[in-house]
Amino acid sequence: MIFGLVSLWSSHTGRHHLAAWLIIYAVLTDRLDGLVARAVKGTSEFGMQLDSFADFLNFGVTPAYLVLSYLSSRPDLPYADPDSTARILLWIVCGGWMLCAVFRLARFNVLADDQIPTKIFFGFPTTLSGGMLAIWFLVLLKYDARYALEHTAFGGTKLFGDSLHTPLWAWKYFPIFVAVFGYLMASRLPMPKVGMTKNKVVSYLLISLVTIGYICGFAMHFPEICFWMPTMWSLMFLVWGQASKEWRAMYPPPLFPKKDPEQAVLRPQADIEDIVLDEASEGSPKPPAE
Repeated sequence: MIFGLVSLWSSHTGRHHLAAWLIIYAVLTDRLDGLVARAVKGTSEFGMQLDSFADFLNFGVTPAYLVLSYLSSRPDLPYADPDSTARILLWIVCGGWMLCAVFRLARFNVLADDQIPTKIFFGFPTTLSGGMLAIWFLVLLKYDARYALEHTAFGGTKLFGDSLHTPLWAWKYFPIFVAVFGYLMASRLPMPKVGMTKNKVVSYLLISLVTIGYICGFAMHFPEICFWMPTMWSLMFLVWGQASKEWRAMYPPPLFPKKDPEQAVLRPQADIEDIVLDEASEGSPKPPAE
């Protein structure tokens, strides 16, 4: 959450490359906190809720503000005019991204344990979506000649060469990319979780790619390397999930899940009074009558 806060400040002060890298930091540490919690047997309902609050800030609010602040600050883009239709549409897209993120997180939090898939996602996770938006933003920013003049040696050596430049239309249509991934977050399209397989070659390849991603991410270098794995994984399994009869036959969790009323934390006042009276008369509480 601290990374998210500093990212917001970096966007506000015009250091958009740092803001995007801090979102990547949040992605990398989000993958670590679950491992640590399970290792020390510290998983809990409180931890799940806290993780969702962190995800909402880091992958809901922060990416939306990053895109909104950068595109509206470019005088060569139609989003610079505060009274233009383009600026209004940009607000709608960024606000929609934030709402899709919080909708997904809230939906996940109220699902029963038997409704949460263990080996597959239904809809893109907020961590993946926020990280994808940030890493693509970094790649475009690194090869943008206008931004490179103000921030030299940003992101390390240009692996694609100095002759490649981000076209203006890429920024102009970037909100479409934001809208698509916002929809994918809120959707229930099947997508497998990244994990080890029985094939040792594939497992070693995954470990190598993840390790390289962590090194480049924490070093804030070479977004051109970091964007390949999540992008190819997303495209490949997004298509596979729709083409596979087995995956299409899976029943996704409800779009608007509800908790069992019997599991509600708060009880009616009449039931609470009955328990107090029973404790006074018998010395031990009994469950309230249904």
